[in-house]
Amino acid sequence: MHTAFHLYALENKDAVPIGHRSATKQFNSMVYSATAGRWVLFGLLYQAKQIRTPQILFCPSENNSKFMYNTDANPWPPPDVTPGTNVQTGYGARPEQELPDDLANPPPHLQPFVMPRLNRFKRKAIFANLTAARMRVITRHRVGVNVLYGHGGAQWVVLSAFDQREDQWGEPSFPLTDAPNATHTSIWNSFDRQ
Repeated sequence: MHTAFHLYALENKDAVPIGHRSATKQFNSMVYSATAGRWVLFGLLYQAKQIRTPQILFCPSENNSKFMYNTDANPWPPPDVTPGTNVQTGYGARPEQELPDDLANPPPHLQPFVMPRLNRFKRKAIFANLTAARMRVITRHRVGVNVLYGHGGAQWVVLSAFDQREDQWGEPSFPLTDAPNATHTSIWNSFDRQ
């Protein structure tokens, strides 16, 4: 994955799709939006052909079909998916900032829009197993997550290093709110300190 981010950055003046969709940082694992009809977030790496094998986007320990490769709940390949079916992965990018679905035409609240630069993340976590809800951690690896850093290294981070109270963690829900954002900022900052 680091190679994909690095190659994308080389072709885009160091810009990389590290971020989240909408008001909540929990929405950082979608790669294709059927509603927008386009690749989003780090799905842009696949669209740019920096990822050749889509299975790399899916954790082999996942047991939730919504985050597994090519299931009824999460079909592959986009854009040949059922209308209204968004494609998620088993990993999430650092929810550094909100990224618009259409990078060329960001909504007013995101203007002026500047994509994050990979060089800013040398010592920071950029990609990890899903942490959008505590349940997503403890039903997969149970005691921690795999984390990728901007310098290319990766490591296992134990749950106790980033755990939060369940009521602070939250479960992604509608309507979207930014209430769990502080929790997710804390989680990713904890990854950085490892």
